Amino acid sequence: MEPLSVKRSVWINAPRERVWQAITESEQIRQWWGGDYWEITALEVGATVKFGDPDDLMLATIDGIQAPHEFRLLWPPQPQYHDTQIYTIFVLEEENGGTRVTVTETGFEALPDEVRQKRYDQTAQGYETVLQGLKDHVERQLS
Repeated sequence: MEPLSVKRSVWINAPRERVWQAITESEQIRQWWGGDYWEITALEVGATVKFGDPDDLMLATIDGIQAPHEFRLLWPPQPQYHDTQIYTIFVLEEENGGTRVTVTETGFEALPDEVRQKRYDQTAQGYETVLQGLKDHVERQLS
């Protein structure tokens, strides 16, 4: 099966370094993500990222960092969400005096047929919502 990825982006009227802070600092992520718990134990490759309901957290590993341009997470199979590895990649590019944030999540093709499309659609809609939250959070802080 061909790779199946969700890809969404948003332009933010803010310097890339400021947006980088918003996507890599736990306290800031909690403010714009939409209510889920986030904890980045250290901003380094191999560090653990905790996400979700504090009573049922999902764990990821930081798979790559190129500050302030790229931040990659590897989500191993999670009993409460998926049975395959999922990769999340945030890319920040300077654009028109601001920052274009593009998030790509891959690995959906490995999900069972009966859940693949539902998970894909939920993830796509989720990223539209959280990226708007990121934009609002960063731009509100700068105004």
